[in-house]
Amino acid sequence: MGLFLLFVQMNRTGGAVLATALADTHGLSPASIGLVTGAMFLASAAVQLPVGLMLDRFGPRKMVTGLSFLAIAGMILFGLSDSAWGLTTARVLIGVGHGASITGMYLLVVAWAPPERVASVAATVIALAGGLGGLLSTAPLAISLEVFGFSETFLALAGVSVLITALIWSFVRDRPEADAAPRPRETLGEALRGLVEVILDRNLRPIFAMALCFSAPFTTVGGLWAGPYLRDVHGFNPASAGLILFAMVLCLNAGTFAYGPLDRIFNSPKRVVLGGVGIMTTALVVLAVLPAPPLYVVVALFAVFAFAAPIFVTLAAHCRSFVPEYRAGRAIAVINLIGVGFIFVLQGTTGWLVEVFAVEGVATALGYRVVFAAVAVTLVLAGSVYAFSRDAPRRS
Repeated sequence: MGLFLLFVQMNRTGGAVLATALADTHGLSPASIGLVTGAMFLASAAVQLPVGLMLDRFGPRKMVTGLSFLAIAGMILFGLSDSAWGLTTARVLIGVGHGASITGMYLLVVAWAPPERVASVAATVIALAGGLGGLLSTAPLAISLEVFGFSETFLALAGVSVLITALIWSFVRDRPEADAAPRPRETLGEALRGLVEVILDRNLRPIFAMALCFSAPFTTVGGLWAGPYLRDVHGFNPASAGLILFAMVLCLNAGTFAYGPLDRIFNSPKRVVLGGVGIMTTALVVLAVLPAPPLYVVVALFAVFAFAAPIFVTLAAHCRSFVPEYRAGRAIAVINLIGVGFIFVLQGTTGWLVEVFAVEGVATALGYRVVFAAVAVTLVLAGSVYAFSRDAPRRS
C-alpha cells in the first residue's frame, strides 16, 4: 500500500514540474495548466463520498485495487495526449483512480495499529511512502521528462502501477484475522443515513472547514507555482528549480514525521493544527510582502512553509476521535472531498491570478506575490473557523 501511495503522491505533488513541461512541450497557458493539474483533484474529490461508503462496506483492498486501473488508464492517456482536453481527461481518470488511496491507507492503520498510535503510524507511512513519492516528483521527474521524454515517462509510470496493484491484491489484508470485533452490516439506507449524520455532526463542522487547507496550500504553492516562480522571477531552468522543489518535499517529509507524535506530546490536535496554520501563513505573508526577496530568503521561507504544511494526519485523528471505527471511512472521505476538491478551486483561481498580472503573456513577480497572499488569506479564514472546534485530548 505504501508503494501505491508513493505513485499517488508523485501525481499530486508533481504539478510544479509538470507546469513547466506543459508550458514548454504543449504550449499551454497558465490558466490551462491550472485546469489540467487541478482536474485530477476535482475528480478525486467528486468520488470521495461514494468511495467512503464503499470503503466502509467492502474494505480498502478491493476498492484501492479496483479503482487503480482507472488511474493506470489515465497515466497512459496523459502520456499520449497533445491537447488540453485530452490531458484534462487523463487527469480526471487519475484522480478517480486514486480516490480511495489516502482514506484506504488510513483505514488500514486504524484497523492494525493501537488507537493511541494511529496518528504516529499514519504519519510514518505517509512520510515514508508519500514523502518518497513527493521527492520523485521533483528533480527526478524533471530529469526523466528531459532525458526520456513526456510520453515515455508516463507510460513507464503506468507499467509500474500495474505491478504495484497486483502486489496490493496479493498481500494486503483489511484487518487482522484474529480481530473478533465485527463491523455492523449496514443496508444502503443505513449507510447513507450514517453519512448524513457524519456530515451534520456539530463536532466535525469546524474540522471540515479546516479540511479546505489540509493539502491545497502546499499543492498550490509547492506543487504548482513554486517551479514557475523560480523560473520566471529567479531565472532557474527546470532541473535547477526541481532541486529546490526536491528540498521542499524533503521538508514536507520531515514535517509529516514531526506531526505524528505532536498531538500526544501536546495532548491537543487542535493546538497542533493551528500552530501549523500560523507558521504557513507567516511564511506566505513574508513572501507576499517582500517585493524582491533574495534567493536564500525565498528558499528558507519555502522550507519553513513545507515543513508546517502536512496537517492532514493530525486533522484526521481529530476527526476520527468523534466517530466510531465503522464510520471512519465516511468521515475521512468527507475531509478528502473538501480538501482535495478545494485544490482544484485554489489552483484554478491562482492560475487566473497569475494570468491577470502577466505582462504580454509572461508571468510577473507581482502575480506570484498575489498568489502567496491569496493562499495566506485562505489559511487565515479556515483557521479562524477551526479555532472554534472542540478539542480531543488523548488524556484527561
